[in-house]
Amino acid sequence: MCQTPDWSSGDQYLRENATELAPLIEKFSPCTLQPKNEKEYFEILLTGIVAQQLPPDVSQALMQKLELLLGKPVTPQAVLNANAEDFAALGLAPQKIDYMKNFAQSIVCGQITIEKFKDMSDTQISKQLLQIRGLGQWTIEMFLLLALCRTDIVPSADFIFKKELQSLMNLNEIPKRGQINKITEHWRPWRSLAVWYLWQNADAKAKK
Repeated sequence: MCQTPDWSSGDQYLRENATELAPLIEKFSPCTLQPKNEKEYFEILLTGIVAQQLPPDVSQALMQKLELLLGKPVTPQAVLNANAEDFAALGLAPQKIDYMKNFAQSIVCGQITIEKFKDMSDTQISKQLLQIRGLGQWTIEMFLLLALCRTDIVPSADFIFKKELQSLMNLNEIPKRGQINKITEHWRPWRSLAVWYLWQNADAKAKK
């Protein structure tokens, strides 16, 4: 399993180099993100495939049904051993079933090397996962940030983050990828931590 980053060092760096984040750090520190167990990686990424274009409650219910059918955590071999009819009975569309089977096969045959992720760079992991149909940019960025706890991820496909960044920086429009990279350059190498604080702020506002 990956080591938990020293988030307190990240706090200190951001306080000194990104003063606009200081109020959020004071309010929401310390960061509670911890890396997930390697045994969970496949199911986490599989959830990204299942959840595409579905409301969160629907995708969550589907994953619970999958765990009842295949066991927890769901493994690549369990997905390959199950019949397409079993998945269809849970409410999964044929295309998603195909994506799930292909993803499982890619791990079993060694195309995707989950067991080596802890020693691979963010770019290397992204390149591997982008080969998989059904895994998009948002899912991969969320996996790198939330499951692996990589410290310098900017989820430029995440709407909540972009909306919070717009508010933080007083931008007229929601920023696009290129603009986001420029705006957040001075957060390196702790951009993931800054994103987490923006998420906490969005969550706090939603609960008011």
